[in-house]
Amino acid sequence: MKLDTLPFPFILLTPCFSGTAEGKTAQSAAMRVPPIRGHIRFWHRVLFGAESANRVWGSTAGEHGHASRVALRFCGNVEARQANPRPDILPHKPPGQRGPRVALGMGNEYSVTLQRLVGCSPGDWENAECAVKVWLILGSVGLRSNRAAGSVWPLADWVPTTHSALAALLGQFKCPWEVRLAGPALGDNANSLREAASNTVSDARYFGDIADKRRPGSRRHPSEIKFKVIRLDKKLRLLLTAPPSYPWEEARQVLRAKPLASVAWEGVFVPPPATVLPR
Repeated sequence: MKLDTLPFPFILLTPCFSGTAEGKTAQSAAMRVPPIRGHIRFWHRVLFGAESANRVWGSTAGEHGHASRVALRFCGNVEARQANPRPDILPHKPPGQRGPRVALGMGNEYSVTLQRLVGCSPGDWENAECAVKVWLILGSVGLRSNRAAGSVWPLADWVPTTHSALAALLGQFKCPWEVRLAGPALGDNANSLREAASNTVSDARYFGDIADKRRPGSRRHPSEIKFKVIRLDKKLRLLLTAPPSYPWEEARQVLRAKPLASVAWEGVFVPPPATVLPR
């Protein structure tokens, strides 16, 4: 039986801090399937709920564990140019605190293939395809992926090229998250956009924070809002995505003198209430 496959070529619009099995000691970065799979699974859960994500991408939950009903593989050569010089993991920090580290260079192109496996229903296959596309439009990969590092962008004829086309595509996907664009005054340089995305504040209500080692039991709160660099009208823009009920205006005011506070956050897409799934 021939199994259905779908190729998804994409490009890196910002450096990608995707590690290897060697961990922090690695002297090079690599594009790997497991991190990509994890990000796609996240967006599948956002779109269709945890039950669907577990059914399609597999689960190890006790007696109910089962294998994935789809496979994800690279097609073509995945050897790619390393960023040189090494980009900063925290580009908004003062010199000496930015933490340059190995990364894949922006402009690198890759292609992953989604393969349908035995037992994957037509509905599950359709949902998996949608999840991959939403990851490519709204997601990233690697360290600091919430702050526009590892910004992926699809290379295909279905890719939106204008503001209105992006809104229409998100509506077609029934995206349950709200999406905005940072105003064009922020510029269209990939490095400056990533720097602005990284230059937020530590506040669990809006941008997340890290565990305070001085406080027993303190835990990290990941950011609910996600930033990534995208390409519209042949220019780079900074995309902002957040779950339902995110306090957009409050968050912008909290930034005060930060670059992101000085530009408008233009509305792109607001989901109908019926599309919001339990988290």
